[in-house]
Amino acid sequence: MKQWNEDHPKAALMARKRADILNAARVQFLDAGYDGSSMESIAKAANVSIMTLYRHAQTKDKLFAAIIESACQPSTAEQKAELEGILSLPLPEALLQSALHMQDTLTSEETIALMRVVIGEVGRFPQLAELAYQGFFLRLEGVTATILSLLPETKQLAAPDRENLGQLFVNRIVGTQILRALLGFSELDANEKLKRAQLARDEIMNELPRLLKK
Repeated sequence: MKQWNEDHPKAALMARKRADILNAARVQFLDAGYDGSSMESIAKAANVSIMTLYRHAQTKDKLFAAIIESACQPSTAEQKAELEGILSLPLPEALLQSALHMQDTLTSEETIALMRVVIGEVGRFPQLAELAYQGFFLRLEGVTATILSLLPETKQLAAPDRENLGQLFVNRIVGTQILRALLGFSELDANEKLKRAQLARDEIMNELPRLLKK
């Protein structure tokens, strides 16, 4: 989905329109599904012209991808401060808190609802699987690699090593709690989430000595 530079004369207006479009599209996709949503209905719900919508997102796929991306981004000042605070922590604690935060993101009500849309319609629209995989899981792998590039203990790692660690990290935190949430269990086990976070942290810490010697 198109982003506008902050120095654009109409940046504030464009940002508001983008937020309106994302909110309308999110409601449409969750209520009517991917197939049941159209660019025309989303434009109408967002109170923008169809041309304005296409300036922000050229296709319905790109709009759906933007919804997935927005679900993984901090949306409140408190959430943004939490993520910034992670970078000030010692490496083991930063990894632990990152794993907990990522699990919360993957099991949030919005994320689970979007995953259900994908599962329900992937047979007719196979591209949704790739959009969801990239938007949720690959993006979190990239976030992990970025965190490792900023922390003093790991910033000297080669980029491919950080990427591999990011993949390992996300693989460890995706567990049965995702399936439980998809199946509609009302409560997720906090102890299980903590154990997965600890295991993900410990595996990264165990890999680091070997990688730092390269």
